[in-house]
Amino acid sequence: MEYNYPYIKKYTMDWFLLNLVNNHLNNILSRYSKLIGIRIDLSYRQSSDRYHEDNHHMLERELRELFRRVESEPGIAGYFWVIEYGQESNFHAHTVFYLDGQKIRKPFPTAERIGEMWKEVTEGEGKYYRCECKESYKQDINKLIGHSNPDDIDGLRYIISYLAKEEQKYGSQIYGSSEVPPPSGLGRPRRQQGE
Repeated sequence: MEYNYPYIKKYTMDWFLLNLVNNHLNNILSRYSKLIGIRIDLSYRQSSDRYHEDNHHMLERELRELFRRVESEPGIAGYFWVIEYGQESNFHAHTVFYLDGQKIRKPFPTAERIGEMWKEVTEGEGKYYRCECKESYKQDINKLIGHSNPDDIDGLRYIISYLAKEEQKYGSQIYGSSEVPPPSGLGRPRRQQGE
């Protein structure tokens, strides 16, 4: 499937990662009729020993542990994460969590639980930042998105495209995502656009 990305001008995109992120979203949209996205950045406190690690291995291990725990949270539809390196932030992760909009209407409590889990996994050395909508942003990740609303879906694609920027990747693609089960076949069949 080809995507139209008129909104991607600010960053140079890693097209492989961008297609992975979008295909993952497509699979989730095939499974769930309504979604709410949460973008959370995960890192370590600068005063911590973990912050001063000179490779990404500890961060990757702890991310995998976090996501193992997150999978048992009610209403989680999926997730995608990437690791980056910045001079000011060392190794850190950008993540997107998708909530089943049929079960969850308010993302804040789930985001807070995920942040607290991150602190537990990192033995208090981790910190998190929930990316919230600001007036200057073009899109709002916190709204309920229906599978049949292409404008809202494109807005979500715009937000998650940040995970696929080339900057701070240094030629490495360190990422992970949830497995998305096929559609259950329950409920009303979806009508295709134009029907």
